[in-house]
Amino acid sequence: MNKIQNTKDLSFYNNAILFTDLLNKKVNDDIDDEDLKLMQTLLIDIFFYVNNLQTHLATCKVANSKYREQRNDALLIADELRDEIEWNENNVI
Repeated sequence: MNKIQNTKDLSFYNNAILFTDLLNKKVNDDIDDEDLKLMQTLLIDIFFYVNNLQTHLATCKVANSKYREQRNDALLIADELRDEIEWNENNVI
């Protein structure tokens, strides 16, 4: 993850916390306001969804890194085998 993404994530979480605090204060001030309670529930759902997306992205990045490493290992083995075949062809007894 790069510095720009870290900054954006930090900004998102900071805004989320501030907005949640403001919403919670409004709900506590007017406990009977169903719209505020609904907004509170929807906001929680949004945060869980975003967290799920971020977790999925991190999992994909790890898998991608492993696939890249496997590809590089396979290319290295292929190069070694190619060199061995070339040596065998040039040094036929």
